[in-house]
Amino acid sequence: MRSIRVSRDAGNVAMFALAALALPSAASSQGRLSVPPSARVTGTVYDSMAMRPLHGAVVQLALVPSPGAIATVRSVVTDSLGQFDFPTVSAGTYLLGYQHVAVDSLGLHGPLQRIDVRTASTVRAPMAVPSMRSIIRTVCGRDGVADSLAVLMGSVRNARSDASLPGAFVSLRWGEVILSRGGGMQRSTPIVDTFANDEGWFTACVPGGVQMTLRATSGTDLSGNVELGVPAHAVLRRDIYVGASEAEVRSPDSTLTGPNREARIVDRGRGELRGIVRSLDGSPVEGARVALLTGAGETRTNGRGEFVLRDLPLGTHTIEARAIGYVPGQVIADIVDFRRELAEFVLLDVSAYLLDTVRVAAARRLDAVAREGFERRRRGGSGYFLDETVLDTMRAISFQDLVRGVPGIRFMRGTRIDEISEEHIEFMSGQGRGCFPDVYLNGAQLVAGKVDLNALIHPTSVRRIEVYFRGLAIPAEFASNQTCGVMAIWTGPRRPN
Repeated sequence: MRSIRVSRDAGNVAMFALAALALPSAASSQGRLSVPPSARVTGTVYDSMAMRPLHGAVVQLALVPSPGAIATVRSVVTDSLGQFDFPTVSAGTYLLGYQHVAVDSLGLHGPLQRIDVRTASTVRAPMAVPSMRSIIRTVCGRDGVADSLAVLMGSVRNARSDASLPGAFVSLRWGEVILSRGGGMQRSTPIVDTFANDEGWFTACVPGGVQMTLRATSGTDLSGNVELGVPAHAVLRRDIYVGASEAEVRSPDSTLTGPNREARIVDRGRGELRGIVRSLDGSPVEGARVALLTGAGETRTNGRGEFVLRDLPLGTHTIEARAIGYVPGQVIADIVDFRRELAEFVLLDVSAYLLDTVRVAAARRLDAVAREGFERRRRGGSGYFLDETVLDTMRAISFQDLVRGVPGIRFMRGTRIDEISEEHIEFMSGQGRGCFPDVYLNGAQLVAGKVDLNALIHPTSVRRIEVYFRGLAIPAEFASNQTCGVMAIWTGPRRPN
């Protein structure tokens, strides 16, 4: 049960007093009652956002002996069914209201009701959380409903103790494509950062119907990258848990040598998650690969479709399940110490999403020639090379994630208004300043100067990457920029590792 501070009670009394000023004098008739009747005031507080009764709300009943005056305030807490009960209420005029952290964090107040007790009877007074429209207008402004905005709210909590974390940092980001009047397209990544209030609650105004990534931190504890979306004109409540983790350096394959043996950092912890993977008809999916979105804790389902992920970092994470012949599925799971959660996946048959087979002639021959050139240049030892054995182990959501581990590369945003939404690639020079490499796509020079590769190239289409910095022997087919360097990118359908 959440305790209510004295300062909040004082504020509630003031709120009741202001509302009492508008009440007509109805309590003067109490003196005419020879025996004051005793009534019962009961009801239910309903959470219109979660579509369920509101548990833990503090319901208060204030006596108004005369307009503008408050005599006594009685309080009860709603049970698991959202019900409250004042069994013995004397005759008089009352104001009935409630308080709850989910409403207080939005700057809203529950509606007040006038209750007139005149006879010994049962007075039923249901109450509800303000509508989604009111909440969106409060958080996003009056134009929020017209702009198809939505509200994401919740609390940041400790994965070990379930305690709320005041001051925790929450960051949200999503991708947008902006069409200019000239027919061009620009890609941007808006970011909304917010902090939890003194109760550990956060609110954010976000675009409705857009998939976004959320991450919360509190001190050294953090959550995973949680992928979720909020329907337009809706309010979504989602608590986020943060916990401790340890970074572990892992090689994708101990049998590889040379540049292909790329070290990866994977978060580890003491968390455990159990679950099951089924198809749409309810049958178990055997051999499905299940892991955190970052790749940690990877395992396979057994013959009953069950899996167990161990040594996971604590906190809220996105879990992904993949199986041959099925569309990949994701769920959000809270990996915490104080309870065990069961993750359930329902995978859809991929045949329902595929079009008829399209046959492309001569593609295999062209790919063989390109691969032979790639292997020949790698054997020369001049450059930095990534191929499918490395790229297939990465959980990249942008091209930038594929080359994050390559030393000497950074992504920078422009300083002008028309460039601030783009991230261009730079090679670091010896003086610490960046320069713009030439970019080749499938053997043809793509562009020189600033280029936003995140907007041009999808990470799942990349099969090989070559990087040649200034001072290295750049191959003749890429020798267009000796002053900075060259990045060569090869794309095509991915093949199994």
